[in-house]
Amino acid sequence: KTVIVVDCENADIYKLFSCLQGLNDEELEKVEKIILYDDYHTTVAWEHLNKYVKLQVERIQVERVLDRKSLVDIMMTAGVCRHYFENKVDSFILISSDSDFWGLISSLPEANFLVMYEYEKCSGAIKEALNEKGIYYCAIDDFCTANIDKFKKLVLFSILEKYLPDIAYINGKDLLNKIYCEARIMASETEKKAFFDKHIKTIQLKCDKEGNFSFEIKK
Repeated sequence: KTVIVVDCENADIYKLFSCLQGLNDEELEKVEKIILYDDYHTTVAWEHLNKYVKLQVERIQVERVLDRKSLVDIMMTAGVCRHYFENKVDSFILISSDSDFWGLISSLPEANFLVMYEYEKCSGAIKEALNEKGIYYCAIDDFCTANIDKFKKLVLFSILEKYLPDIAYINGKDLLNKIYCEARIMASETEKKAFFDKHIKTIQLKCDKEGNFSFEIKK
């Protein structure tokens, strides 16, 4: 039994989405589900992953006791241990570039782990430690082949819709930058201008038969 475990604080959702989209049905059948360990400081894009992947997605929103201290690492460690001992899951694909996951791996020497990291975020020291213990690892960047524009737009629209009630009091250019920042999407000025011209400048005020006003986004 294999599950994908994601440290949402230390993983790029768009790279993960692209990787999953590139897998065929036979490969996906080997995975029981995806478990997301998320924190409210991450992007809202994690809320939409289940709409576009064929696998079962379980998202665990980890609450904080102290605002400055995340508990994602400890909750993920406890969750993996529980699935190993109680649910007899023996293989985990761990999506994270954080060295803290080494404590989890070393605590379950009998379990099978495959670690997927990002080139720019993972240190050489953790790779050496994985090599010494014979733990397989690879860069998720090497598997990002699928087109993700549709998924990115879904995330951008969901954030834009959140600001519609206050749209009349917000500067359009400031709103554009805020949306891309919250979505954690890196885009060129040309791409952002295209989104602004097509979807923000064209927002319309609508009035239904009962006289209720609403905003409409051109999609």
